[in-house]
Amino acid sequence: MEQRTSSTQAGSEHRRLWFASFGGVVAAALYGGALYLMARLHLLSEGFVTASYLFGSPFVVGAICVLLSSPAQQARMVYRCLAPWLPLALLYVIAALIQWETLICLVMLAPLLGALSTVGGALAGWGAYHWRLRRRVKHGVVGCMALLPLLAAHYEARIPTPEVVSTVEDEVVIQAPPAVVWSALLDVPDIRRDELRWSFSHFIGLPRPQAALMTGEGVGAVRDLYWEQGVHFREHVTQWEPAQTLGYRVDVSPARESLRRLDTHVVIGDQYFDILRGQYRLQDLGDGRTRLTLSSTYRMRTMVNGYGQWWADRTLDDFHTVVLDLIRQRVENAPAAKG
Repeated sequence: MEQRTSSTQAGSEHRRLWFASFGGVVAAALYGGALYLMARLHLLSEGFVTASYLFGSPFVVGAICVLLSSPAQQARMVYRCLAPWLPLALLYVIAALIQWETLICLVMLAPLLGALSTVGGALAGWGAYHWRLRRRVKHGVVGCMALLPLLAAHYEARIPTPEVVSTVEDEVVIQAPPAVVWSALLDVPDIRRDELRWSFSHFIGLPRPQAALMTGEGVGAVRDLYWEQGVHFREHVTQWEPAQTLGYRVDVSPARESLRRLDTHVVIGDQYFDILRGQYRLQDLGDGRTRLTLSSTYRMRTMVNGYGQWWADRTLDDFHTVVLDLIRQRVENAPAAKG
């Protein structure tokens, strides 16, 4: 009889713990979803791309998730660190199903959101457990923390937004003289998928290039770039030194609406991010070899430039590698090169 009673009590306690955990996860997810909708509807002073939102909201989501859990759960470090990922995962599923976000955006935000939610959950759980906070006090703390990103955004709007200009550069050595490489990079028509090497950027949704077509010669010529999903860039030539240098200014205006479907928050050419210019350089290495270098210069103007730059550098480096490898393959596999 006593054993049955003990078993019943253990089952009741187990259900209570799960109920507390579920309540914390749902409350944190609802809070995160409310902040997201406010940013999406431009109800926050600076919108989505702010330190207050990107840094503050996952921290508070993690804290709310753990604060609304039971003392037994708060005592476990593993729970404090990992439970905050559950409301984030719930938000990710909802955003993906409703197509609020693309895979590109979700993947880029995941490391930041996951790490900050863990920090928030760990600190909140430690404080609640070691200070033996009562339920009413916990609810008060939750309410105060929920206001933190909104208050921070109010003051952040008064701080001048920093701007950085950075250049990403990659190179490849091609078994062909500069004149042959020059001819191949001016026009790159009919790009097949099987010609493109695997890249993480394309894997998470960045459209693949389909063609690059030059119109005219010399400074003032135009090179049109066509990507999947209807993306169309235009490069206006600013430097033209045959077999040596091809420099250009990037015009993204034809692609703006197509790019907006890829990321609703940051569109190339908007206030946050823009590709300014690019350049191909060819260096004769002798013995029929050429070093081809591709560089892209971009502007970023956000309160989270450090995190944004890391992803911009990785993405451009990924794209450069794909393009350079494509040109190398086409040159080296051409009948003239084999002959």
